[in-house]
Amino acid sequence: MKRLITSGLYPCFCDEAAVRGSKIILTKKIDTFHKPEQLHADMQILKIRNRLFTLDNCVNSPEQSYPKNVLLNCLFFNNRLYGKLGAVDPSVLDYCRESGIETVNVNQGYTRCSALVVGVKGKSGIITADKSIEKALKNNGEEVLLISSGNIRLEGFEYGFIGGSGFCDDGRVFFFGDVQKHPDYEKIKAFCDKNNSNIEILCESEPLTDIGGAVVL
Repeated sequence: MKRLITSGLYPCFCDEAAVRGSKIILTKKIDTFHKPEQLHADMQILKIRNRLFTLDNCVNSPEQSYPKNVLLNCLFFNNRLYGKLGAVDPSVLDYCRESGIETVNVNQGYTRCSALVVGVKGKSGIITADKSIEKALKNNGEEVLLISSGNIRLEGFEYGFIGGSGFCDDGRVFFFGDVQKHPDYEKIKAFCDKNNSNIEILCESEPLTDIGGAVVL
């Protein structure tokens, strides 16, 4: 059974993930962040290989204002770390340097929020609505699907991000809410199919929602 670190703000998402075989570990509330971000896993935890970084072991302390709130909001993909490097916690950058992991700067500090990995080992790609992330990934030979921004619920903000509304595990891509209503759903489905990933929807009665994604252990 996989362990899944995620927000408990919407219990139906946790309940359905548990029914499908995940052991749920709820994130803690980070009062420093804006209310909509306080339970987001992608703001609190970064997994690189078998190493977990949490806000508790960061060199710096997070603040509410951007980009001082995105210390761990990075995308680790195919042995590269993508993020707004000037905002990334030094402990992460030190680990990458010591481990031979290339770091790539992007303009979008909410890097992990803005990118959804799909696929399986050896055949995977990224879905994003952010052009700076798309450019950085393509410069490194990665396959990227650029979608339109918006159409993802994040209470307290105008809209949320695709990375916070899903996660990939064992060749399945789980979405928090009905991704079928996203205007780019057919492109998303075709991209998932191309990368050998099956779409599964948690709580289809809910709109597609950015809950801060999930960290799979």
